[in-house]
Amino acid sequence: MASEITGGCRCGQLRYRFEQDGPLLNYCCHCLDCQKSTGSAFADQVVVMIDVLRVEGRSVTSSLPRPSGGLTTAHFCPDCFSRVHSINSERPGMAIVRGGSLDDPMLAEPFTHMWVKRKRRWIVLPDHLPVFEETPDAAEFMRLAVAHRQR
Repeated sequence: MASEITGGCRCGQLRYRFEQDGPLLNYCCHCLDCQKSTGSAFADQVVVMIDVLRVEGRSVTSSLPRPSGGLTTAHFCPDCFSRVHSINSERPGMAIVRGGSLDDPMLAEPFTHMWVKRKRRWIVLPDHLPVFEETPDAAEFMRLAVAHRQR
């Protein structure tokens, strides 16, 4: 049975919801772009199919080319400037929701970490999770995502 997942920006003006069967497809990216965009050591990201993501409220966007290809368009609240989700032109049909924007961020447990060659030395990753030095091959990422969803 599907669960409704909700979240939004810091001030509450920009909200989202989506239905999800099984565990969230949550990963952590330690690349320098994610560190810069979050102002933290990594980005906590949740893959959501765009056709089930419902967004309410006002947003502004910013688009930047990605080193790995495509154009990422990030959606921010115009009042508190929280980045809530983004889309990448190279990954049609998928949105990336920031894990910290979930109303219950404890729902997000990563199934992998990427760009660990840029990981801060003080971060210790669990031994049981697969890690990638850089961006994983799309087929390998999807294989891991499907395996995670079938747990």
